Amino acid sequence: MPEDFSKVDAAAAATAAVALVLAHGDELIGGTRRDLLDRGALLLGEVLAGGGVLPMAAAWRLGTAHHYRGEYPDALAYFEAALSDPDPDPVDRARFLAGHASVLWAQGNAEAGRRVADEAMAAACACGDDGAIGAAWVANGLVQAHAGDRSANLLAYEKALAHAERAGDAVTVVRVRNNLGSRHVEAGRFRQALDELDHAVAISEDHCVGLASAMVSVNRAEALLGLGRLEEAVGEIAIATDKFRAAEAAHLLAFALLLEADAHRVRGNATRAHAKYVEAVERAEASGNAQVLGPAMAGLAETVVADDPASSRAHAKRALDQPHTVGDVIALRAAGWVALGQGDLEAAEMWAARALAEAGRRDQLGELADALELRALIRWATTGDAHDALGQLAEAADAWREVGSAIRCAVNRVISARLLGDRGAEEAGRQALQALGVRADADRIAGPLHVLGALGAPEVAIRTFGTFAVSVAGTPVPASDWPSRKSRQLVQVLAARRGRAMSRAALAELLWPGVRDTSGRLSVALSTARAVLDPGRQHDADRYLASDRSNARLDPTAVSIDIVEFERLARAALDAVRSGSADAVPLLQAAASLHPAPFLADESVDEWADEVRDEMLRLAIEVKRTLASRLVEAGETEQAVGWLMAVITEDPYDEPTHHELVRVLADARRHGEARRAYRVFAARMSELDVALVPFDEIVG
Repeated sequence: MPEDFSKVDAAAAATAAVALVLAHGDELIGGTRRDLLDRGALLLGEVLAGGGVLPMAAAWRLGTAHHYRGEYPDALAYFEAALSDPDPDPVDRARFLAGHASVLWAQGNAEAGRRVADEAMAAACACGDDGAIGAAWVANGLVQAHAGDRSANLLAYEKALAHAERAGDAVTVVRVRNNLGSRHVEAGRFRQALDELDHAVAISEDHCVGLASAMVSVNRAEALLGLGRLEEAVGEIAIATDKFRAAEAAHLLAFALLLEADAHRVRGNATRAHAKYVEAVERAEASGNAQVLGPAMAGLAETVVADDPASSRAHAKRALDQPHTVGDVIALRAAGWVALGQGDLEAAEMWAARALAEAGRRDQLGELADALELRALIRWATTGDAHDALGQLAEAADAWREVGSAIRCAVNRVISARLLGDRGAEEAGRQALQALGVRADADRIAGPLHVLGALGAPEVAIRTFGTFAVSVAGTPVPASDWPSRKSRQLVQVLAARRGRAMSRAALAELLWPGVRDTSGRLSVALSTARAVLDPGRQHDADRYLASDRSNARLDPTAVSIDIVEFERLARAALDAVRSGSADAVPLLQAAASLHPAPFLADESVDEWADEVRDEMLRLAIEVKRTLASRLVEAGETEQAVGWLMAVITEDPYDEPTHHELVRVLADARRHGEARRAYRVFAARMSELDVALVPFDEIVG
């Protein structure tokens, strides 16, 4: 009888897969070794091609590594390939079932996840291994989170942590502490989340935990966003992104992209947020990532509500239709704000009622506060009576104070002031938002500010930092209202001039390089731009955009131009510092908030913009660096850290600022963060081949 070589090859591949995972342990499970996973994929292919069965000992380790990388279909392939393992070790079988349940949960397959998690618990208890029992409790905690049973979820994580610590399983310990931090984030207890996540950071410094440490940064970023510490949040997102890219974990970038989009949304950068949400959706769809997909679609709905109402409604529906891993409150409140912003009070009331019920059931304080504000504004819009609405707003304000969100506290003050007709208090609230880094045109995004609209909006406002945007009487000008690309570019160029005149010849050469006889084209472009800035033709032609036979210019006394306002305030703030004025820090904070991104960073512009971008970036860095220094002197560590991270984000190779960040964190006894900041610094300096100053020398 001839020998069956395919089965021999399959058996050899299965044996090699077990040898691979046992030889590399946590280094493989952590998910950072792409080479080991590629080898595992080859062996899996050989096992399947030979009609064999992958041993559970290999499957749970390789499957878990892919799970930690966000590669859920790949993870599932390993678990499915080992389902028929005839004689697994009892510990491996328990770990296999726990890992399988966790992947099913991550894909939104709650019912199957619960069934397999129950099997995992029975198998783990039967074998008595602490590592297996810890993993089984993690799986149990995940399915309880989906069900919304927070008490059972907490009990499961506490038991998982105890067993994992006894087993010396650092990867699971970090994972559980990260999940406990995530629970606090969901509940709006952001400071408690940071305390929990600090433990995870410390463990990550001393053990090989792979991509689990990057997910800690993701949750830290979400907690910092909730507290309104935007610059620190952006810094954490950058840390996570660097780790994901270094490990070639492309699918995990969906988490970082979602948080980056959320940061832009909180700032009021609608266009930039929308672009990041689109990327997050694309990556989440590719990997079946239910944790990201629903929230990202809700974000899409919120960020196009002003420019594309029909798409906004469609995105909101898609968000609601997605399977969710920890409830659908985010999708419900997004649908409510979209409906209210578009005047559909009946739908808004329905979504608000559901959001309130679900947020209350899940003990999600921040989402509950948001839903209360939604309900309050619905009542106000329906009846015109502010009394009942103000009561709900007061309840929401208490919740926001408990959460610790400076930004949402300021938004709440703006809403209450509007309902009371107190223009002074509303303006003060809006100024507080700008000081916290929120753009003046944040009302382009679905939510309370969109429903209220702009207060005392300038006749024409031009925003050039990040995404180019023009608003007329507080209403954003959609892209479709620009009849020609050249007229839009013309306004960008003149905005960069900051009120200074530009010769028609130079302007024409920039718009149509190398083309002769462009005077007619330029006249048309000027006329088109004027029509966009004054669509009703209510003013003289030169009111906003003045031109004669020789020159053209935007009039900054009639047009609010962010680059003009930033430069004026930044130079005034630096002058105040030099003169020792008591107003120096507030002025620096206000100026820093006016530069949320580089000049036309999201636009496809030619080299003409580089000089302006670099000039404004240098000024912004000087302002933020000076502000951080003053805050350190005043003992305001949290704020100082945020601005130091903002400087590093804009100039990753600023060695003195890296030193200051490490030193400030160490002085604040945030040792894990200090070590991590030092590693980021070391990586940047190695790119430049610059000698590294030792950690102890920096903090000593």
